[in-house]
Amino acid sequence: MSKKTENLIDIRGLKKYYPIHSGVFRKHTADVKAVDGIDLTIRKGECLGLVGESGCGKTTMGKTILRLHDSTDGRVYFDQSPEKIEELEAKVAAGDLDAATKKELSQADILSYKGLSLKELRKSIQIVFQDPSNSLNPRMLVKNIIAEPLMIQGILKGKELEDRVVELLETVGLSRQHLRRYPHEFSGGQRQRIAVARALATNPKFILMDEPTSALDVSVQAQILNLLKKLQDEYELTYLFVTHHLLVVKYISQRVAVMYLGEIVELSETEDLFARPLHPYTRALLSAIPDPNPENGTEKIILTGDVPNPLNPPTGCRFHPRCPYATEVCRTKEPVLESAGEDHQVACHRWKEMA
Repeated sequence: MSKKTENLIDIRGLKKYYPIHSGVFRKHTADVKAVDGIDLTIRKGECLGLVGESGCGKTTMGKTILRLHDSTDGRVYFDQSPEKIEELEAKVAAGDLDAATKKELSQADILSYKGLSLKELRKSIQIVFQDPSNSLNPRMLVKNIIAEPLMIQGILKGKELEDRVVELLETVGLSRQHLRRYPHEFSGGQRQRIAVARALATNPKFILMDEPTSALDVSVQAQILNLLKKLQDEYELTYLFVTHHLLVVKYISQRVAVMYLGEIVELSETEDLFARPLHPYTRALLSAIPDPNPENGTEKIILTGDVPNPLNPPTGCRFHPRCPYATEVCRTKEPVLESAGEDHQVACHRWKEMA
């Protein structure tokens, strides 16, 4: 694969629906549209923050990219040249899918990987789960937890394997004396360090961080975030950082994607997003950040109503039932991501009026 590509991951039309079956014969009657047509790129070496309310599809999207969930539709290109991607996408759009093209597509689109090709891909993509208490096997010693991916992939064994495990522990701030302990003997922050060490074991290029600090105390959160930033620089890692904590995203991410009901509604450089939010939903999220100085008089935007049911999302803009700026066009026509300046995109019919 080419090492000259700017984007490590290129997502095209990604969908993940959960079918609903009902009746005596379990007939397919509807779908929960958890992820509904995502187009997104993740650049090499960056940390892309993915934010939104609980239930908007953030974690589902990340796990679908990692093949922990099977996708309903779409393509995900991993470390492919832009020219190759555009060539394949043009053929897909034209319906020009002969045998040779299908073979090329199956080699480039990681959603179609199976067997050995999927196992090989696992070396390059990893995940750090939200709660280390649940993601670490309580019956395994730390040395076995970290060694497991190396053993499964057949990378190392014997003395070299133990040396590598010790090296990984030291990388995340632990030591050899922790090798023969069980997860319950560690604090929450230490358990998350072990989870990070396990994710680093196969020298991945991409790591999904699924709210890795939300289960930790504030002081420990800062330590883990600093560790993740340090590792990103040292190992040239690429992160997708899923969280609902906007200040964490502001600290660690270079770009931020805002998700609402299965769709990306705004995408921007972090500094620009916090200084100039354009989508009403993004503005509401940012207004919820606590202001330590009450004299600033920061206006809180209180959204009315509840998040719509993904079984039957609203027509037009999915945010319009809760949007104070909605007009008739918002109710009938679905907005698409459009450029709102350099590296800033927004899916809103009225963003120009609010800019």
